[in-house]
Amino acid sequence: MPTVIIDGPPLNIKKKRALVSAITEVISKTYEWPAERIIVIIHENPDENVARGGKLLADKHIGQNPQDT
Repeated sequence: MPTVIIDGPPLNIKKKRALVSAITEVISKTYEWPAERIIVIIHENPDENVARGGKLLADKHIGQNPQDT
């Protein structure tokens, strides 16, 4: 059974539902398998856990949130 793993920023539940529905539909049509056989796993990665060019993505937001340290 196909498994799709998505690594990306956090999404709200409404957007997750739309995302997994759309991905499942495409994979199901491509493989010609029932949607029930398709697995979608979402790994959410907040900006504080992701770096680009040696700098945390969260650092670009420093000072925009009173809870930042």
